Amino acid sequence: MNYSTYQTEAIEKDMHVFLDRYLPKRKPISLDDYDWSAIENSSADVEFMEAVAFVTLVESNPEAPAQVLLAASDRSNSPWLRRFITETWLQEESMHAVPYKEYLIRTGSYSRTFIETEIKKVIDRGFIHGSGYTELQAATYGWLQELITWRFYETMREYLQNQQSAENPSTKLLIKILDDIAKQENFHRHVYKTGIATILKYQPFRKNEVVKAAVQFTMPGHHMAPEWQSKAPHWATKYNFPIKKLIQDMTKGLVEFTGYRGLGQASLLYGLHNKIFFPWHLRALINVLKPVANWSYNSPFNYLTGRIIAKAF
Repeated sequence: MNYSTYQTEAIEKDMHVFLDRYLPKRKPISLDDYDWSAIENSSADVEFMEAVAFVTLVESNPEAPAQVLLAASDRSNSPWLRRFITETWLQEESMHAVPYKEYLIRTGSYSRTFIETEIKKVIDRGFIHGSGYTELQAATYGWLQELITWRFYETMREYLQNQQSAENPSTKLLIKILDDIAKQENFHRHVYKTGIATILKYQPFRKNEVVKAAVQFTMPGHHMAPEWQSKAPHWATKYNFPIKKLIQDMTKGLVEFTGYRGLGQASLLYGLHNKIFFPWHLRALINVLKPVANWSYNSPFNYLTGRIIAKAF
């Protein structure tokens, strides 16, 4: 990749100004942030604890994706991304599984031996996404993954808040844990999203990288904890996960980054290989236009599809 020195330096300058504004104020969460005595003599919702166990597992090996992100940073000569990962992202992500795990064990939902055995499986499986990514593709993957994670934790928190047991000290503790981690995931989403926008501000000809990363996207849990990930659709339904709001966030972001053509092309290509949460009429449109999905970014079919999807949401 041979981009102009001016473009690279401008991206770095803008992103370091952005990081200077926020990173010094950040700190990881700690077990000391929570009153664990609130759990004494309390019972837990078995099915909800299963969802908590799942997020504990997928949060338990941030070092693996960190290596992919750092490799993308170095490959693309992108110090801002390395700085974010080493100074903030990895430190914060390394603590996300800790209070979840503590909660599960203290409530008696799962034994320490069981959780640690499952975590070892996750670590052994590693992280298979993003090999060979540029910093822009890595930021795109990060934006989508953090967006979905943030929304899922908010959904879990809101579900608990709406339960009759919401004032139970043990439930209030879990609500606080979910809220604290959700806020950090949202900040990570914001950093990646800002990085994408900044890169494309100076290098708009790289929109195809965003499209490619979006088309290839899958949540890490599909590989890291597949037997648990398969239950996610059930949890999404039971806890009223806002699928439409999530798609709105994604479509709005893709239009911002790549225009309607990029949104249309990404939707068509993604629809070739995945079951997507679109209304029946949009699924029908994507099926009809599948034969032209691999046409160029400037194809009018991509623009048409993007406009229709954006309008639908």
